[in-house]
Amino acid sequence: MQTNLYLRFCAALFLILLHSGCQSLNSETKITNSKYFHLDPEKEINSPDPMVRFEQLHFLHGAVTEKEKEQRAGHYYVFWWTDPHHRPATIRFEYRQKKTGSKVYYREVRTLNPKKKNKTRFEITGKEYKSKGKVTAWRLLILRENQIIASDQSYLW
Repeated sequence: MQTNLYLRFCAALFLILLHSGCQSLNSETKITNSKYFHLDPEKEINSPDPMVRFEQLHFLHGAVTEKEKEQRAGHYYVFWWTDPHHRPATIRFEYRQKKTGSKVYYREVRTLNPKKKNKTRFEITGKEYKSKGKVTAWRLLILRENQIIASDQSYLW
């Protein structure tokens, strides 16, 4: 009788732990995808894939003069992330550039009411790109209450 009661208790405890473990795995904030494009308007892209050429045309759309095209040269990043909590978060993009060595720069976007699926964009273009050079390494952090809840980074970070 006592053994049967003990087994029932263990089974119930196991089910509770299993259920709560599954919920915590499914409710985490995650970076699901990242996309990067380096735009150099002076280079003609010759690729059998038409989507590669489309990216260049997309970012140069509307730029008529050489100065306008030069202002759009640089790095474009898009990050997709999920947040089932729908609580305010800060998305911080940290990066290093070629001409400044190991100095870390950053840009932040604060989201007050994120959706379940989110997309955040960052651009390193214009004067900053021209004066400091190409981005050599980057890291993306999703912060909530000054705690890192998700991150992604380039190979060289």
